[in-house]
Amino acid sequence: MQTSQRPQVREAIASLTKAALTDLAKRDTAPEVDAIPDSRQWWRHGQESFVALRPEGWHMPNGVTKVNWLDTFTEMAAVRSAIDGDPILSARVDTMVGVEFSLKQRRLDRLLVEHLLEPMVITTRAYLFDETVFDLHYNRLEAGLLGDTVRFVEFIPLNGFTSSMAEIVLPDGVVLRPMSDRQISRAIQVLAVPAEFGTGSNSVQVSRFHQWTVAKEQAYPIRSYKQGMPESPKAPNFPCLEEPTQRLVTALRVVCGGSVMATRPIHAQHDDDFPLDIEGSAALSPVDAADISRPTLLLTEEHVDAVRSVYQMLAAPAIARDRSLRVALRRFVFAGSRFLPEDRLIDSSTSTSALKPCSSSEARSKENKRARPRLQQRDGCWLTTLCWESGGKPSSGSSRRHTGCATR
Repeated sequence: MQTSQRPQVREAIASLTKAALTDLAKRDTAPEVDAIPDSRQWWRHGQESFVALRPEGWHMPNGVTKVNWLDTFTEMAAVRSAIDGDPILSARVDTMVGVEFSLKQRRLDRLLVEHLLEPMVITTRAYLFDETVFDLHYNRLEAGLLGDTVRFVEFIPLNGFTSSMAEIVLPDGVVLRPMSDRQISRAIQVLAVPAEFGTGSNSVQVSRFHQWTVAKEQAYPIRSYKQGMPESPKAPNFPCLEEPTQRLVTALRVVCGGSVMATRPIHAQHDDDFPLDIEGSAALSPVDAADISRPTLLLTEEHVDAVRSVYQMLAAPAIARDRSLRVALRRFVFAGSRFLPEDRLIDSSTSTSALKPCSSSEARSKENKRARPRLQQRDGCWLTTLCWESGGKPSSGSSRRHTGCATR
């Protein structure tokens, strides 16, 4: 078990916690721990059900919810004295704390109630001081207050997609994985996933095909008003995932088909960081709907390897210069987004036409005949083959390629 790095602070807070629990025990026989309404977050209630109801919470007595309630105990003076004597902890409480682009007031009394006293009451179901339970929650709180950085996650939810893999690691720190419950809640709030109301306004349904995301982590140093702020605060590197996500969506469409769509970039504090008190943000860009009847399924390691290969190929400069291939890929992706089969056929035909030779000269015909056996040697769809060929051999922007493979 992790040990305390500030023994003096720990002893002072332990004495305060004992006094607070003793006072509560005198007023109430036992705490009321039950589900509690929560308008700040959607909580999972099933595979696809989310409710505005925290599954387990402490219904605090009226006195506990008052500002400076802990200051009514004489032990609080010793706590403040111990914290004031620590140069790091003193700069992390009772001031604006966060990162240079997002700070929030962090009050010591509310921090101790919400992140120490309440978890202890929920765990023990009684107003009793348990040393083991106290150490568990105190060490987590202390480690969070002493941290030097805050991790932020930029994630873009995918609609119309699911996989049998736990997560898929891509180059440059990009990860394809299921969203956490907190991330799904945030995505619901910013309308980045389709959510339908269930039995009432406090219940929504989110399909399992809308619960995956593309994510990337970044770390930022913790800032405090007590330690001074930079003269010119810098904005976060956000959004930075749009281009990689669009490449991934194209790769998924090429390898697996379906109608997977990327939605809005969202910026939020990492779920494992503590305390979670820094607000995130979202880019409210237009969002297209995926066809839930044709989800994109990534189920085998073979398909995962193919998606990685195409994802990397699409970043090659040769493909960026090949206008005909870019047009074909763009219309191929558009085709997967269409709800009507005839619209998909039109886009697929346009995609194929963009790759056909623009002349029927004998020289061009011979070149196509020589190239065709080489193209057919590789397994997979025709666009995968073209990505491979274009990535391996530079071509001019006006080049055309011919293939006899039909679009999906």
